[in-house]
Amino acid sequence: MAETFVPDPSERINKRLPMPYAAQFPDIIKRNYGKWVDRKFHGNGIIEHISESGESIFTVKVGLPPNSRISVDTLKKIIDVADSYGLKVVRATRGMNVEFITDSLDKAKKIVDVMKGYGFPAGGWENSLWHITSCTAYLTCSTFAVDAPSITKALYDYFMPYFTGEEKLPSKLDIFVSGCTNICAGTLAGDIVVVGHWGQAPKPDPEKIKFCLPTSAEALKKVTPDVAAVCPVNAIKLYAKEDGSVGIEVDDKRCIACGRCKNVCDYFDWDPDKIGVGVFVGGKTSNTGSGPRLAYRIVPWVPLNPPEYREVVAVVRKIVDVWKKNAEPGERIGDTIDRIGLEEFMRQVGVPKSRHNACIEVSWNFGVRQFIKYV
Repeated sequence: MAETFVPDPSERINKRLPMPYAAQFPDIIKRNYGKWVDRKFHGNGIIEHISESGESIFTVKVGLPPNSRISVDTLKKIIDVADSYGLKVVRATRGMNVEFITDSLDKAKKIVDVMKGYGFPAGGWENSLWHITSCTAYLTCSTFAVDAPSITKALYDYFMPYFTGEEKLPSKLDIFVSGCTNICAGTLAGDIVVVGHWGQAPKPDPEKIKFCLPTSAEALKKVTPDVAAVCPVNAIKLYAKEDGSVGIEVDDKRCIACGRCKNVCDYFDWDPDKIGVGVFVGGKTSNTGSGPRLAYRIVPWVPLNPPEYREVVAVVRKIVDVWKKNAEPGERIGDTIDRIGLEEFMRQVGVPKSRHNACIEVSWNFGVRQFIKYV
C-alpha cells in the first residue's frame, strides 16, 4: 500500500510529476484497489462498483456546461456536495462531465437530487448519450472557424433526454464538436464528430500579415517561411516586391481551406458567410465489436445559423434516427454501418454522394479482441 501523502501547497511550484495520486485515495478505495469484480447500474447516472471483499462504492456522473466552463461559485458548490455526501473526491472526465464517489446508494441519490437542483443532470451511462465534448473555440482559441460550445449547447438542448436516459439508444453514443479542423475537441474516433471548417480560401490581412513574413525578400533565397511551408497543397506563394519586401498570394483554386496557415499566423481572414461544419460518423475508441476505428465524412457541409443551429441539429438527429432504426442491441453506429453498408446508411440519412464525401469503406475488424484470447 502506498505511503500516506499530504499535499503541501508550496510544493505545487516544483511540479513533481507524476503525482502519487494513489496515496490520496479514500480508504475504501485503497482497501479494494484492483479488486473490483462486478458493477450494477442504479438509474442512468449511478454505477455501483462491487469488490471481491463485499464492499461497494458508487460513482455518480453529472453533466457540465459545454467545454466544462463553470464559475468559481459553482465549483465551490460541487466541492460542498462531494464533502457532504461523497468521499471528498471528484473527477473531471474526458467527456467533460464530473464524477462524484460515495459509499452508499442513498448518498448517491442525494447527490443526483442536489446537482439536479443546481441545474446539472445526472446520466450518461449504459445505452445513452455519454457526452457531447466541445473545444474552446471563440472563448480562447485563435484558429477557430465556428463556435463549438454554442453548437454543443444547441445539440444538448435536443439530445438531453438521451443523456438522462429518458430516451433509449441501441448502445453508447459519443459526440464531439470541434471549432476547426485541428479537432481539439477530442478525436475523429467518435460516433458523431462535428467539425468546423472554411468554405473558401483565406484572405491575408494586407497590413498585419507582414508580421508573419520576413522583413526582406532576400530571406526567400534561403528558406521558405512557415506561413507558406505549412500549406499541404502549395497554395500560398511568397514573392519579392519591388521595394524589397515580401508579398503573399493565396491561390483560390488550389486552396483546400484546411486552416493550417492560420495555425502559424493569425492574420488570415475568412468570409463568415462561407463557414460551416462537416459531419463525420462511425468512429470509436472502444475495443468492443470491431474494435477502434475512425469516422467517415458523410456530410461535407452544413450551414450555420446561430444560436439554434437548426440545420446542424437536424443532421445529427437524422443520423441518430437512422442508427436507431437499423441497429441491433449493443451496436455502435460504426458497427451498424459495417453491417448494412456505408452507401445504404448514407442513402437513409439522405446525403447524396459527391467527390467531397466519397468515402472508401474500410474493414476495421482489427480490434484488440482479434489478437487476445480470453480464457
